[in-house]
Amino acid sequence: MQIADNIFREFSDITPKNISILRNEGRLIAKIEVDENVYFLKGERQTNEFIETVISFVTAMNEKGIPFTRLEKTIDGHQYVEASGFIFTVEKKSVGEEVERLRFSHINDIGKMLGKQHAVSETLDVCFGTATSWSIFGGNETDALGDYDENELSFKKFMQDAEKLSELSVEVELIKNSYLVKRERLSTVWETLPSGPIQGDFCPYNMLFSQDGKITSIYDYNIAGDEVFLNECIGVGVFLAWHHPYIGAETEVERFYIFMNAYMQERPFTEAESAVFDDLLAIIRAFRYDRVEEIVQLLREGKDAQRFIKEAFEILQWRCR
Repeated sequence: MQIADNIFREFSDITPKNISILRNEGRLIAKIEVDENVYFLKGERQTNEFIETVISFVTAMNEKGIPFTRLEKTIDGHQYVEASGFIFTVEKKSVGEEVERLRFSHINDIGKMLGKQHAVSETLDVCFGTATSWSIFGGNETDALGDYDENELSFKKFMQDAEKLSELSVEVELIKNSYLVKRERLSTVWETLPSGPIQGDFCPYNMLFSQDGKITSIYDYNIAGDEVFLNECIGVGVFLAWHHPYIGAETEVERFYIFMNAYMQERPFTEAESAVFDDLLAIIRAFRYDRVEEIVQLLREGKDAQRFIKEAFEILQWRCR
């Protein structure tokens, strides 16, 4: 509590009326209330170069009308403070509300803004030099961003239990072969696909919205990095369409199309991206970690094994366009 108070005094000479520590493991996040405003003090174990890149990235995005939250300046005019092994920044809470259940308008605007972010990113001479949590083909030698490949780990976890189902061995082998073939095709072109700096976690829990479903603020840059645009695009789309609470009559597939159509209005896919779209969608959707966690638990309980194996295979064969 004391360190949060001390650091915030570098940014404001007004005494906070309340300080709440939201997180204090690995990184520090404090909610600070000052008069009618709310600020978030964030302490990260990052380099000066990373924070400077965040500042350049946010500035460039703001200039193009994308509402990333700016980092507040200290009384002396700096945008971060170094102390106790952390780099501290402050973000002011913007107008807008958090959303727990999405509507059509939310998905549409998230798709549009992600397309805008990627379109702007392609023009920037900015590089974080680090990967993101979306990354694949890292090798999984460590848990570090860039090495960590959640998709591959989820596939292996699924196979550990699925391969024990002797009565479904043919179906499981088909799933395995389909996944590996798609991964191999993707790996041969991955480094040639458009990529650039991104915020890294472009999801509703890092956003505020207006009453009509428009994004008013995007925040949190602790896992910003460089990423293949198509990878983040499909990853976010799958999460919003199949894994996020929703209010409306649209099916999961319809939600995915809403998102993709909005994205492509701002940034159409290249020929190379279109060529690998279905392969990437298949492996991301089939082996998203929370889907696999649920299936593995049910397989271990002996529930609906055949249905889930069939579903995994069908997802791997499904074509979006």
